[in-house]
Amino acid sequence: MAEFDFAGDTFDLTSPEDRRIVRFVLSQALFGEATGVYCGKSLYAAHNLEAARFYLRQARQELAHLELFADIFRDLELTPEPPHWVIRLMSAHNNYYPLKVFMEHAVGEGMVLDIFRDVLLKTLPDAHPKVADIKKKLVVVCREEEEHVAWGEKETRRLLAASPWLRHPFYGLLELQLSVAPMVAAAFARRAGDHRVMRHLPRFVEHVRKRVWAQGQALGFVPAERPALPYRVFAMSWGVLLFLRSQFARSTSTLEKTYRAELGFEA
Repeated sequence: MAEFDFAGDTFDLTSPEDRRIVRFVLSQALFGEATGVYCGKSLYAAHNLEAARFYLRQARQELAHLELFADIFRDLELTPEPPHWVIRLMSAHNNYYPLKVFMEHAVGEGMVLDIFRDVLLKTLPDAHPKVADIKKKLVVVCREEEEHVAWGEKETRRLLAASPWLRHPFYGLLELQLSVAPMVAAAFARRAGDHRVMRHLPRFVEHVRKRVWAQGQALGFVPAERPALPYRVFAMSWGVLLFLRSQFARSTSTLEKTYRAELGFEA
């Protein structure tokens, strides 16, 4: 899918109003990278060696991203503010492995990548003396976030092949997540008014919605045409019930029980 076009509009990092908006955006990103600590629970519950290796690598990367964003704050002489409640909700860890893979990696980190690649890299002004180094940091972050999304998509396909019934709650949860996205947009809009960059926000939200919808179709749980309301209600209800059930799930380790087979010593 084509990248989003801001028509050349960028922030002015000498403007207090623009700095306030950039601070808000970067604060949400910093919190998202801080949630990399969830990798510890994921590593503990890794189903196999491949998953364990991925979560070990991701943990290192997320902690490095946290430091990179901290450096960006220092470069711009900004201090982070607390995250918005919607970001807290969307970044929450889920102990139920299928929902973790789908909601955190495939969809969640995909949306994070949209913000980093399609917003920050395009709207930070190249004329600012610190932005060249900042963009180098962001390129590193984007490349590694792409790896996380690819893992999420690969695991989602495997989970759907093993448990086809998951496509119904997955679809319902996607509908719900996309309904939350305008709330994030509204939080930005209240801070921005008719700002030259933020006036593109409605189009950007629609761009993300279309990309995520196409992603769901490629993964096999979103129909070619949007279903009628009764099925959407059914799928969303199932998704909510599965999410509520997942809140009572507990992380349990399995690798110490399967390591011999994983290492090739047993059939």
